Amino acid sequence: MKAVVISSPGGPEALELREVEDLPAPGDGEVLVKVAAAGVNRADTVQRQGKYPPPPGASLYPGLECSGTILALGPNVPPRWAIGDQVRCLLAAGMRRRWWCRRGSCSRCRRGCR
Repeated sequence: MKAVVISSPGGPEALELREVEDLPAPGDGEVLVKVAAAGVNRADTVQRQGKYPPPPGASLYPGLECSGTILALGPNVPPRWAIGDQVRCLLAAGMRRRWWCRRGSCSRCRRGCR
């Protein structure tokens, strides 16, 4: 899997695209999303500068927003979610990677994610 990582605190040059470990299968109440687009906001910028660590238990990869398609469902995912659903997500961290898995934090796109 590819992800944007912060190589060291600093400016935009601190961001690097790297091969990283693949994610495990989605856990209880989680979905796996193939990320199509990701956003950058102030928290991402401050994290890149080394002034805003990810919250405990959050991904070390930067990124708070994304859109994409659900590829897999873990056990006990509410029935409103289905493989193939287009979703948008706002999470603690980790969107700058090709796949994303997180518990119940996505919302369906009203007009599709393009």
